[in-house]
Amino acid sequence: MNTRPKRSTFRNRYEDMMITLRNEIITNIWEEGSYLPSESDLADRFELSKNSVRKGLELLARENFIEKIPRVGNRILKSPAGVTIKFGYYPSLMEEAQLSELVDEFHKQHPLIRINMIPMPYNHTKPTMKDYMESDNIDVMSINNQNIELFTSTDAPPSMLEPQEEKEGIYPILTEPFMHDGKLYVQPFMFSPVILCYNKKHFSENNVPEPDSSWTWDTVKKAAHQLSTGNDRYGFFFHLLSDNRWPIFLLQNNFVFKRGKEKSSSLELDKAALKDSFQTLIDISEEVFPPFLSESDDDVDMLFRRQKVSMIMTSYFLLNMIEDVDFSYDISPLPYQGTPKTLIIVIGLAINKNSKHKQAAQTFINYMLSHEVQLKLRQNTLSLPSLKSAAEWNGPVNVKQPERYFIFRETFPTFRYHTDLNVTFSELEEIRQNMKLYLSKMGELQMLS
Repeated sequence: MNTRPKRSTFRNRYEDMMITLRNEIITNIWEEGSYLPSESDLADRFELSKNSVRKGLELLARENFIEKIPRVGNRILKSPAGVTIKFGYYPSLMEEAQLSELVDEFHKQHPLIRINMIPMPYNHTKPTMKDYMESDNIDVMSINNQNIELFTSTDAPPSMLEPQEEKEGIYPILTEPFMHDGKLYVQPFMFSPVILCYNKKHFSENNVPEPDSSWTWDTVKKAAHQLSTGNDRYGFFFHLLSDNRWPIFLLQNNFVFKRGKEKSSSLELDKAALKDSFQTLIDISEEVFPPFLSESDDDVDMLFRRQKVSMIMTSYFLLNMIEDVDFSYDISPLPYQGTPKTLIIVIGLAINKNSKHKQAAQTFINYMLSHEVQLKLRQNTLSLPSLKSAAEWNGPVNVKQPERYFIFRETFPTFRYHTDLNVTFSELEEIRQNMKLYLSKMGELQMLS
């Protein structure tokens, strides 16, 4: 039998030694001018070989924590000065990425860099996250594929963001919203397509076949009627006014907004085609939705948790909010009417081009995109890491994941962004306001100014 320790064991011990010694020097456990224990003593303490210890000491010397004195030892230098960087983050990342734990681990590994966490707004109304970056001198920030528009203008790169090196192993589709003239300005950190989530118990009790990739919205309506028990439980629901939900029906009907030759020109509204695209949405909402006025996707999760609805339209991010339910659930590719398509949401990390601490900010981004952190994201949440090797890792995890967790791998060809509709996200918000009147039967669809 092979009883040799795994390479990962040595790596963990080496990392533990480096973290411990850096922290001990910074906190003055080893005073300036004193000497570290011998290589043999350090090897015994951390259960490492002398070669591994020597390698670590050489790194500490390059980082100016110690000075190697030939035939004498390793003398402690004055503790280097630290730096604090401001990190603007989406509050949802606390749950979707276990962000606090990741930052705590970063502090252990990089004791000279402190992260000051500042929550950021999602919306495009002032003050926006761009305003925060400008006024509060945010060094690094989470930015999704919708909010990137706050930092761009027509045919111009995002002037406030520092260009990034493309990281090998990231799914190529995730970088598309953040590229301009061949340069990457936001590093994809995590992503999710919009999917269908369903209560397996409800399907079993009513002898309804579980959803698969062949389901259309007509299939959903039929199943919803079979699953519904009246006022106590409804078959299907989603937050209709979510800008990550209703545009899917336009995409699936291959609708594209037209405009003049200039990108900045007004949209030309094809009312007949738009009404046709909305018809499926109208039919679903009128025929199977519960009489419940949702304010956000959180309301939909609440109804699903309480088993008041059997199917919901959701994302891998929001699965983190229902992970602990006491009933069995699973996920499926999103149903379609026309062409199978779904929206994809990408959350990335970007550096303020005017930051005074760009090197420290880059160190933080490199850490968040490392295989170690991406794998923790995979093991401890239901969110999808942007690094393929982590997203598709099929080892043990610390969360209760649906049986069909990996369906995203087969559905990449259906992933689309709102830009495939030929609109900006700000225009999409304006269209939604127009759509609300139309769906409420209080007005006709109007052209946008």
